[in-house]
Amino acid sequence: MFVQTQGKFIMQDEYDYEKMSKEGFECDCEAAGYCPLLQKSMTQRLHHLCKTDVRYRTLFLQTATMKGVHNNEVRKNYDRKMRKKTEMDKTADMAIKEMKDSGIDINKHSEGLGDTIEKVLNKFGINQDKIEKILGGPGCGCSERKTWFNKIFSYTNKGKQDE
Repeated sequence: MFVQTQGKFIMQDEYDYEKMSKEGFECDCEAAGYCPLLQKSMTQRLHHLCKTDVRYRTLFLQTATMKGVHNNEVRKNYDRKMRKKTEMDKTADMAIKEMKDSGIDINKHSEGLGDTIEKVLNKFGINQDKIEKILGGPGCGCSERKTWFNKIFSYTNKGKQDE
Protein backbone atom coordinates (compact mmCIF):
# COMPACT_ATOMS: atom_id res chain seq x y z
CA MET A 1 0.00 0.00 0.00
CA PHE A 2 1.29 3.43 -0.92
CA VAL A 3 0.76 6.49 1.26
CA GLN A 4 1.46 10.13 0.49
CA THR A 5 3.82 11.89 2.90
CA GLN A 6 5.52 15.24 2.29
CA GLY A 7 4.19 15.22 -1.26
CA LYS A 8 5.73 11.81 -2.08
CA PHE A 9 4.13 8.40 -2.32
CA ILE A 10 6.03 5.75 -0.43
CA MET A 11 5.25 2.25 0.74
CA GLN A 12 4.10 2.02 4.36
CA ASP A 13 6.92 -0.39 5.17
CA GLU A 14 9.44 2.24 4.07
CA TYR A 15 8.58 4.80 6.73
CA ASP A 16 11.72 5.75 8.61
CA TYR A 17 10.16 6.61 11.95
CA GLU A 18 13.46 7.44 13.61
CA LYS A 19 14.46 9.84 10.85
CA MET A 20 10.99 11.38 10.78
CA SER A 21 11.14 11.93 14.55
CA LYS A 22 14.51 13.67 14.29
CA GLU A 23 13.96 15.70 11.13
CA GLY A 24 10.23 16.25 11.55
CA PHE A 25 7.41 15.65 9.14
CA GLU A 26 4.15 17.25 8.12
CA CYS A 27 0.75 15.70 8.64
CA ASP A 28 -0.63 14.94 5.18
CA CYS A 29 -4.04 13.69 6.32
CA GLU A 30 -6.86 15.72 4.81
CA ALA A 31 -9.25 15.24 7.74
CA ALA A 32 -9.84 13.32 10.94
CA GLY A 33 -10.17 9.57 10.55
CA TYR A 34 -7.71 6.74 10.05
CA CYS A 35 -4.06 7.77 9.80
CA PRO A 36 -2.05 5.20 7.77
CA LEU A 37 1.26 6.52 9.10
CA LEU A 38 0.32 6.14 12.76
CA GLN A 39 -2.14 3.30 12.09
CA LYS A 40 -4.55 5.03 14.43
CA SER A 41 -7.99 6.52 14.21
CA MET A 42 -7.64 10.26 14.79
CA THR A 43 -10.47 12.35 16.24
CA GLN A 44 -10.98 15.94 15.09
CA ARG A 45 -9.00 17.15 18.12
CA LEU A 46 -6.08 14.74 17.59
CA HIS A 47 -6.00 15.49 13.87
CA HIS A 48 -5.91 19.24 14.62
CA LEU A 49 -3.01 18.72 17.08
CA CYS A 50 -1.13 16.57 14.56
CA LYS A 51 -1.62 19.18 11.82
CA THR A 52 -0.71 22.25 13.90
CA ASP A 53 1.69 21.25 16.68
CA VAL A 54 5.05 19.62 15.98
CA ARG A 55 5.35 18.47 19.61
CA TYR A 56 2.16 16.42 19.39
CA ARG A 57 3.06 15.14 15.92
CA THR A 58 6.42 13.96 17.28
CA LEU A 59 4.78 12.38 20.33
CA PHE A 60 2.26 10.55 18.12
CA LEU A 61 5.09 9.24 15.96
CA GLN A 62 7.17 8.13 18.96
CA THR A 63 4.16 6.31 20.41
CA ALA A 64 3.52 4.57 17.08
CA THR A 65 7.19 3.57 16.93
CA MET A 66 7.12 2.24 20.49
CA LYS A 67 4.03 0.16 19.67
CA GLY A 68 5.74 -1.17 16.55
CA VAL A 69 3.14 -0.16 13.98
CA HIS A 70 5.48 -1.12 11.12
CA ASN A 71 7.81 -3.57 12.82
CA ASN A 72 6.40 -6.98 13.69
CA GLU A 73 9.12 -7.81 16.23
CA VAL A 74 8.61 -4.56 18.11
CA ARG A 75 4.83 -5.03 17.92
CA LYS A 76 5.10 -8.57 19.34
CA ASN A 77 7.30 -7.39 22.21
CA TYR A 78 4.97 -4.48 22.93
CA ASP A 79 1.90 -6.76 22.89
CA ARG A 80 3.69 -9.21 25.19
CA LYS A 81 4.50 -6.40 27.65
CA MET A 82 0.90 -5.16 27.57
CA ARG A 83 -0.46 -8.68 28.24
CA LYS A 84 1.94 -9.06 31.16
CA LYS A 85 0.95 -5.64 32.52
CA THR A 86 -2.73 -6.60 32.23
CA GLU A 87 -2.07 -9.84 34.11
CA MET A 88 -0.19 -7.94 36.84
CA ASP A 89 -3.03 -5.41 37.10
CA LYS A 90 -5.56 -8.24 37.47
CA THR A 91 -3.42 -9.88 40.17
CA ALA A 92 -3.10 -6.59 42.05
CA ASP A 93 -6.86 -5.98 41.80
CA MET A 94 -7.56 -9.47 43.16
CA ALA A 95 -5.11 -8.93 46.05
CA ILE A 96 -6.74 -5.60 46.94
CA LYS A 97 -10.21 -7.16 46.79
CA GLU A 98 -9.04 -10.05 48.98
CA MET A 99 -7.63 -7.61 51.57
CA LYS A 100 -10.85 -5.57 51.57
CA ASP A 101 -12.95 -8.73 51.91
CA SER A 102 -10.85 -9.83 54.89
CA GLY A 103 -11.47 -6.49 56.61
CA ILE A 104 -8.16 -4.76 55.98
CA ASP A 105 -8.65 -1.03 55.60
CA ILE A 106 -5.99 0.04 53.12
CA ASN A 107 -6.86 3.68 53.72
CA LYS A 108 -6.04 3.54 57.43
CA HIS A 109 -2.53 4.84 57.92
CA SER A 110 -0.24 3.63 60.65
CA GLU A 111 0.56 6.25 63.25
CA GLY A 112 3.82 4.58 64.13
CA LEU A 113 5.82 1.38 64.48
CA GLY A 114 3.30 -0.12 66.93
CA ASP A 115 0.51 -0.04 64.33
CA THR A 116 2.82 -1.55 61.73
CA ILE A 117 3.87 -4.39 64.05
CA GLU A 118 0.22 -5.08 64.84
CA LYS A 119 -0.69 -5.20 61.11
CA VAL A 120 2.19 -7.56 60.30
CA LEU A 121 1.40 -9.90 63.18
CA ASN A 122 -2.31 -9.90 62.29
CA LYS A 123 -1.38 -10.85 58.73
CA PHE A 124 0.25 -13.99 60.17
CA GLY A 125 -2.78 -14.67 62.37
CA ILE A 126 -1.16 -13.45 65.58
CA ASN A 127 -3.44 -11.10 67.49
CA GLN A 128 -4.11 -10.02 71.06
CA ASP A 129 -6.79 -12.71 71.59
CA LYS A 130 -4.44 -15.53 70.55
CA ILE A 131 -1.60 -14.24 72.73
CA GLU A 132 -3.92 -13.96 75.74
CA LYS A 133 -5.09 -17.52 75.07
CA ILE A 134 -1.50 -18.78 74.95
CA LEU A 135 -0.61 -16.91 78.15
CA GLY A 136 -3.74 -18.25 79.82
CA GLY A 137 -5.30 -14.97 80.91
CA PRO A 138 -6.24 -11.43 80.01
CA GLY A 139 -3.83 -8.58 79.70
CA CYS A 140 -0.86 -9.45 77.51
CA GLY A 141 0.31 -5.83 77.35
CA CYS A 142 -0.04 -5.59 73.58
CA SER A 143 -1.98 -2.33 73.63
CA GLU A 144 0.54 -0.65 75.93
CA ARG A 145 3.49 -1.79 73.81
CA LYS A 146 1.74 -0.65 70.63
CA THR A 147 1.07 2.80 72.15
CA TRP A 148 4.66 3.04 73.42
CA PHE A 149 6.12 2.08 69.98
CA ASN A 150 3.78 4.55 68.27
CA LYS A 151 4.99 7.37 70.54
CA ILE A 152 8.68 6.54 70.34
CA PHE A 153 8.72 5.63 66.61
CA SER A 154 5.99 7.91 65.28
CA TYR A 155 5.49 8.33 61.52
CA THR A 156 4.33 11.88 62.12
CA ASN A 157 5.87 14.75 64.05
CA LYS A 158 3.25 14.25 66.77
CA GLY A 159 4.61 12.45 69.79
CA LYS A 160 8.31 13.02 68.93
CA GLN A 161 10.28 14.58 71.68
CA ASP A 162 12.42 17.67 71.06
CA GLU A 163 16.09 16.84 70.93
